[in-house]
Amino acid sequence: MLNYFPTKFPFKTQKITKMSDSVIKLDPQTLTQGSWPQEGIMRIVLISDTHMQHRKLVMPEGDLLIHAGDFTNKGRKTDIKDFDDWLGGLDYRHKIVVVGNHDTETDILAINKAGRVETETIPENAVVLKNETVDIEGLTVFGSPYTLDPFGIDWWAHKADTEEEMEQHMNNMQEGVDIVVTHSPPYGIGDINHIKSHCGSKAVRKSVEKGNPAVHVFGHIHEGRGLYQSKEVNCRTLFVNASSLPSPLKSGLCQPFVLDIDLSTKTVVI
Repeated sequence: MLNYFPTKFPFKTQKITKMSDSVIKLDPQTLTQGSWPQEGIMRIVLISDTHMQHRKLVMPEGDLLIHAGDFTNKGRKTDIKDFDDWLGGLDYRHKIVVVGNHDTETDILAINKAGRVETETIPENAVVLKNETVDIEGLTVFGSPYTLDPFGIDWWAHKADTEEEMEQHMNNMQEGVDIVVTHSPPYGIGDINHIKSHCGSKAVRKSVEKGNPAVHVFGHIHEGRGLYQSKEVNCRTLFVNASSLPSPLKSGLCQPFVLDIDLSTKTVVI
C-alpha cells in the first residue's frame, strides 16, 4: 500500500499564491535536492511544451526524464525525428514521453483529418505512453496524450471532443499508480490561459484525485507552469505543470523541474 503525506502538506509555504478555494500554488523553491546519485532515490527531470526549443535547454542530471507533450509546433515527421535524435543523446537511464496536441504526425487520425500524406512517426528513444502504464524500477507510471479540443482543429493530435471521452481514456489508469503524466491539465489546477479561462479536464482531475499518485505531470497551458497542491484531505499529489515555454505569446525558456522520489515510500523528497 502506498504511503500518504499527512493531512497538512509538508511543502514550503513561502511566496505561495492562492489559485482557487481548493488549490494553492507552491513556491518553486519547494523542490530541494540532496546529493545525487543516492541509493533508494530516483531523480526525475520534468519538461513539457518545448515546441522545438529542446536543444536550448540545459538538462540537469537525473535518472528519469519525463516530457509531457508538444515537443513540436506542427508535428512534422522531420521535427519529430529531430526531437527523437535529441532524446537519444541524453544520458538518462529512463525516458518517458506523452505526446501533445501539436504533435500531429504521431496520430494517424489527425494526419488524415489535416489532409497530410504521411504515416505515424513515434519517437523511438523513449517509452511513449498512450493510455498505458509502465514500471520504472518499482515506480508505476501512467501516461495519456489526450486533450479536449474546443475549437474543432483538424490537425489536433489525440483529441477528445467531450469529458466523457476523456473519462474513457483515463479509465485505463490502474489503481495505485505512483506517477501520472498527461498532456492535459486537470481542471482548476495549472490550467488558466492568458484570457483567464480554465482549459483543463474535469475527467483528468477526477481520475487523478481518485488515484492519488505521488506526482501528476502535465503541460498544454503554458501560462499555468508551476507546482500546485490540492487542499483536499489526504491528497498527497504534487501537481506539476512542467511547460518549458511559460507563455505562447512571449519568448523565453524555463529550465526543467527536478524532483526526487523515495523508492521505498513512493513519496516526493522535500
